[in-house]
Parts: sequence; structure tokens; C-alpha cells
Amino acid sequence: MKAYENLFRPAYEVIGATAWTMAAVVMVLVAALTSVPTGAIYYMGAVALLMAVWRWYETIALWSFKVSLAGKAFLFMAPSKLIQLMRLEPKKKWLGYGFNWGPQHTQRVMEIRKRPVSTVLPPEWFLKLKKIRLLDDIKGAPWIHGVEPNEQSVYVPLEALEGHVLVFGTTGSGKTRLLETVVIQSVMRKEILIIIDPKGDKELCDITRRACELAGRPDAFVQFHPAFPSKSVRIDPLRNWNRSTELASRIAALMISEDAFQAFAWRAINLVADGLIYIDRAPTLRTLRKFIEGGPDELMEMVLREFFNRNVPRWETLVSGFVGKAREGKLPLKLGPSATPELMGYIYYYKKEVPDDQRDVVVDGLLSMVEHSRDHLSKILASLVPLLVQLTAGELGPLLSPDTEDIDDPRPIFDTKKLVNGHHVLYLGLDSLSDGTVGSAIGSIILSDLTAVAGDIYNNGTGKPQKIQLIVDEAAEVVNKPLIQILNKARGAGFVTWLLTQTLPDFIARMGSEPEARQMLGNCNNLIALRTKDRQTQDFICETFGKTSITSVSISKGSGTTSDEMGNEFRGNISESLQETEVDLFPPELLGMLPDLHYIASVAGGRLIKGRLPKITED
Repeated sequence: MKAYENLFRPAYEVIGATAWTMAAVVMVLVAALTSVPTGAIYYMGAVALLMAVWRWYETIALWSFKVSLAGKAFLFMAPSKLIQLMRLEPKKKWLGYGFNWGPQHTQRVMEIRKRPVSTVLPPEWFLKLKKIRLLDDIKGAPWIHGVEPNEQSVYVPLEALEGHVLVFGTTGSGKTRLLETVVIQSVMRKEILIIIDPKGDKELCDITRRACELAGRPDAFVQFHPAFPSKSVRIDPLRNWNRSTELASRIAALMISEDAFQAFAWRAINLVADGLIYIDRAPTLRTLRKFIEGGPDELMEMVLREFFNRNVPRWETLVSGFVGKAREGKLPLKLGPSATPELMGYIYYYKKEVPDDQRDVVVDGLLSMVEHSRDHLSKILASLVPLLVQLTAGELGPLLSPDTEDIDDPRPIFDTKKLVNGHHVLYLGLDSLSDGTVGSAIGSIILSDLTAVAGDIYNNGTGKPQKIQLIVDEAAEVVNKPLIQILNKARGAGFVTWLLTQTLPDFIARMGSEPEARQMLGNCNNLIALRTKDRQTQDFICETFGKTSITSVSISKGSGTTSDEMGNEFRGNISESLQETEVDLFPPELLGMLPDLHYIASVAGGRLIKGRLPKITED
């Protein structure tokens, strides 16, 4: 059984220290004021002085430990200091000040919670001597960090963070300050940085911009925010793909339902996208909306014209007769009211005159959509059209469907591959507070585009990939299959993902069940927890940390009387025993008591860290 340590008892050593000090003083006075032989007096005085020093040393050591329980003042740090600390360990990320949490700290927590902290602190004169001010006005319990008086800079190897990072923290607990520390270091290392922020936090945007200026890379910063279109760059989320089917999957994944309607929507998007690619036009959200909402007739006409140009010599002459009959209403073909005579003539010629073995699957697929009942088509695409409208309406249209030929729009055009290749820093504000549905859709479709970029790096990259830091704040709002794929498979493509959220139920609500949420979050090998009030989240966090054993003292007393023995009428006994109990290495309830900017973290390899973060100020 391990030794029992009680650092929160009264400092009994002060009694002995005071007595030995008085004895030493008395010896000096006796030697000075009396005629007693001084040899023995000096000898006894020296012994008393040595004993006083020893006892005062023990007292001061105990009080010095207890001083740390008063807490440490809020930490401010200049960016230059952070950069200096970062450069001391170039292959590690600096995450504030703290210490490695161990079983001894769990033991100390259990001991201090048996009594009010105010009764444990040293005398008031000693606190004033040490210039310690009680932090009664701050949130949380500062003594949690004080169970270890010796803190150092916390460095985490960059390789450990490659396993992705999950961050929990309630509102105001310090997630922005954590991102501030991470963003500055990433920008200084010239890493590619993409921040997806559903709230559109202006402070986080300013932090990112200042970090680029501090690193001498102001041109690396680009911003996208639907509420500030004049300051935003234009982003094409459909620019990168390896197979055309990815475009349909990318948009269909934004639909809430996963039923036959979603499957039909996927097919409609795929047919239109294939048609646009066939005529050498890049699919955009706007063009997809145009030919799905308004019908594919115009696209079908252009696709057939391209097919004839490729495969049928002098096709204009051959088709003209059928077009004439269509104008006269003599063509035995039924299409919607929007079908032009040219389209009807083209389709009739294609179906009657082009041999089956010479037909094209793209033309056939789009033709089936054209011939489908328009009323029925509208009903089964009823959930897709509003989604496309949301992503293309108003100012959002040119932002997400940039027109490369529009010379009147000076805003730069980007896609995620261009951002990666240019080593840019993107702040993507989604403005979810104004419109949560559209904000979530924007974030999800950008993540889908990033998945395509990760796949391209896997397939065509050579050597060790460059680091791509992907930070997703309020991650539960944009979780989709592409994000899960990034967590599962994109580590080899250089992606380091940071997921920030408030509670575990946020993910459960988004994923539909706790097992599915846990399955997704299990891809994160690192966990950082700031103050968290939700009990389910607290249990999820602390079960990751594991268990330990603490030692407790059990004292029993007994007394009694007897009349059987003369002279021994009273009996008493006192017994004391030590016992071990298994508890959580970090008690879950402490997560709700952490002060602002304080955290507990588990990094790859099982290292448990208790740390605190600074507020970065301007130099």
C-alpha cells in the first residue's frame, strides 16, 4: 500500500518551530545577561537554532504548497512571447502552462474537498508577505490547478496532434483563447489553415487576420462570410472532384432525409452535372438549380447538339425536317410545354435514327429526365429545390457560384484546392445565427470539397504531404459524411482536424444516436476539455482518462464501562486503518468547476495534462 500524504492538515510544525526559536533566543539572553558558563549555553543554543531552522523549513514548505491553492492571476501574453516559446520547441505545439496530472493529484483533490479551502490556506500575514491575493471574484475553483505548485510550459508533439483533436467547452470557458494560441502558431509555421466558424465570430476572424500580419503573410488571409459579401472572396465548392458522381453525393448529403426522394435527387443532380460536363461547362450550384428547378429542356438541347456535332456529319440538314414537323405540330412526340421545336426534332431524330450501339449514356440519362412527367418530377424533387435556392439566393449566389467571365466583380475566386496549393489561411464564417439551415449547408458542402482535395492528395501526392490544419468550431452544426471521412482517412493526406463543441448531446442530436456519435468522435486521439457543465459530457470526457486508487484513513473510537472488575470500570479504544478506493483519475464534477481558460487534456499516448491558457495581447 502506498504511503498516505496529507498536505492539508494544520501546520503542526509551526508549534515546534516557535518553541525552538524561543529556546534559541532564551539561550542567547542567558549567555548575555548571566554569569553561567557559556560553553554549554552556546551548545544548547546552536541545537535549538538548528531545530528551529528545520521546523521552520517544514512549515514554510507546507505553507508554500498551500499558497498555490489561492489560484494564479489571469495570464496575459504578448504575441512575441508566444512566438519565442514556440521556437524553443519547433517540433511541438505550446499549449499554455501546466503539469502532468497523476494519481497524487487525484489524492490531493479528494483530501481538499473534505474541508473549506479557506481553512487550508496559510495565515493572512504569510499571504501578504508572499503578495498573494485571494481570487474570490473569478469563475470556478482555482485550487484545482493549485494541487501542483510547480507548473511548466506545456508542449505537445506535433505528431501526437495528427490524430485529430476534440475540444469540449461551455460558452465563455476559453475556446476562442485556445484557438488564438493554436492559430498564431500554425500561421507562424506557414501551415495551411482553414477555419469553419458557424457563428461568424468577428473576434476569431480578427485573430486570424492579425496572425497573418504578424507572420508577415497578410496576403495569405482570405475571408468568406455571407453577411459581408463585399469583403468575402468567392468560393466554388463544386470545383474539385475526381468523378462526376461526387458532385451529386456532395449536394444530396445536405438533404436531411435518406429515403427514395434523396436517391432520386441524387440521380437528378448527377444527370444534370453529366450533361454540363458533356458540353464542357463546369457545374455550379447556380447551373444545377437552373436545370433542376426550371427543367432540363434547355440543357438537353445543348447536349444533343454537341452529340450530333461529334457523331453525325451534316446533322443540321438531317434534323431540319423533324424540326419543321415539330413546329407544325405533326411530330408524334409528347413533351412538356417548355420544349422548343428544335428540342422535339432533335429528340425524335436521336430516338429514331441513331442506332442503339452509337448512343451515349449521358444523352440517354438526361433524356429520361426530360421525358419524365413534369408534375411528378416536381414532387419528388420538392426537398432538393429549396436547398439549391438557399445556396444560390441573393448575394450568396455569386459567392458560391462564381462567374469567371464577370469582369465587373473584382472579388478573387478560390476553391479549396487553390487554397491548399497557395498556402492560404481561410476564415469561413457561416452566419448560422441569422440562418442556421443555410449556414450548415455551406459548411457541409465546403467540407465535401475538402474531402475531394484529400482524395486527390492521396492519389497524386508524392512525398510527405504538407500540414493542413482544419478547425471546425461548433462542429456539431456541420457534421456530415465528408467530415467523418476526413477524420477517418485524411490523416495521411496531411489533415489535422480540430473539432470544437459544447456538449456531447450536440453530436448525438446531429448523428441520431449516442453510438454513432461515439463512433465518429472515436477518431479523435486527443481530447481537450475546458469548463463543461453537462454531466453526460463530463462522464464521456473522464472515462477517457481512466481510473486510479486513492488512500483514505478510517478512524474508529470506542468507550464503555464495566462493573465486573475493581479499579477498571472504564475502557476505551482507538483504531486507525488505511484503505484504497478506485476512483476516476480526474473527477467528472471538477470539469464544471474549472476557471476560465483552464483545461484538462488527454493527448495521444495516454499523457494527461492540466493546463491554463493565456490571453494574447498586442505587442
